[in-house]
Amino acid sequence: MSRFTLFHVALLAASVAAQTSTTCNPLNATCPSDAALGTTYNTTFSASTTELDPNLWNVTAGGESIQFTDKGAELVISESGDSVTAQSAFYMSFGTVEIIMEAAAGQGIISTFNLLSDDLDEIDLEIMGGNESYVESNWYGHGNTSQYNALYHPCDGPQQKMHNYTINWTKAQLEWIIDGTVARTVPYAASGQYPQTPSILKFGIWAGGDSSEPNGTITWAGGLADWSKGPFTMTVQSIKITDGSTNASTYAYGDMTGDYSSITAVSGESKAYKVLHKQSTVQSVAQKWSGLSSGAKIGIACGVGGTLLLAVVAMTACCIVQRRRGRREKAAADQQWDENHNELMEYRQRMANGDFAISHLGHSEKF
Repeated sequence: MSRFTLFHVALLAASVAAQTSTTCNPLNATCPSDAALGTTYNTTFSASTTELDPNLWNVTAGGESIQFTDKGAELVISESGDSVTAQSAFYMSFGTVEIIMEAAAGQGIISTFNLLSDDLDEIDLEIMGGNESYVESNWYGHGNTSQYNALYHPCDGPQQKMHNYTINWTKAQLEWIIDGTVARTVPYAASGQYPQTPSILKFGIWAGGDSSEPNGTITWAGGLADWSKGPFTMTVQSIKITDGSTNASTYAYGDMTGDYSSITAVSGESKAYKVLHKQSTVQSVAQKWSGLSSGAKIGIACGVGGTLLLAVVAMTACCIVQRRRGRREKAAADQQWDENHNELMEYRQRMANGDFAISHLGHSEKF
């Protein structure tokens, strides 16, 4: 695809890719505070994963079409009207998003992830299923679709193998990084000209080339989708999100400017923090174990083995002492029983001999 064609496709993208709605836009109203991440979310999906944690994710479309395999979380669409979308239940205020994924193949099929704020600041990465050489970066300020910010970046077969796509977002600049190489940098600008408000993460798969879409969208997506070649699968191996603020429970807009300086990070442990750190006790131990060298693992195993051996020896010694004590106690009890039995037998014999007879006629008693 020539740079000339890419430029004109990018212009088309401006009218079809931007999000245009929000529950409450803080540029126009006083809105509730946003739940913060306030920490790092880091997960790898596998066949043992059962779901996107509902405490951390809202699946807004196609939840039944998400399956988990050894490759990761697979988002599948197979017919006209299908889409799969998941969005975080938390917000980040600047920070880093790193996704390792394999895009869906297929003309007109779009694999995407983006950051979106309440006032419609937006940061996108989108991959067309029919374009095996490029991926698209894009951004908007305040949902302004007259902005033309889309660019295309070389990528070797995004539909054939996993690639690491990273967005590094700070107060100074915005970077798109592909497999460790910075593909694009956007410097900070004023509100509306640079994304700078707390955002959720969304990722998913949809058919921009579906026949029900406008012609401009179909052209941007690379052409009509051919559903006979489906199903189409986007696979997400892992997601790592680091919030730019730590120890933040919520984010609150201080005014209607949409400027990052007006955002207040309320300190405290966020709901996401509590969920993640409750879950991570066992996970962190497993991760630390897997990250150790073979020598360290052997050393720990020997240490644990030695501790267990000492415990077994101690338990064995305790059992021996208890058994000996039990034998002594039993011998003493047996001796006491014998003494009591002999005394009883002697008493019975004396009774039989009349040693304890008492006269009822006033005769002398016999003792």
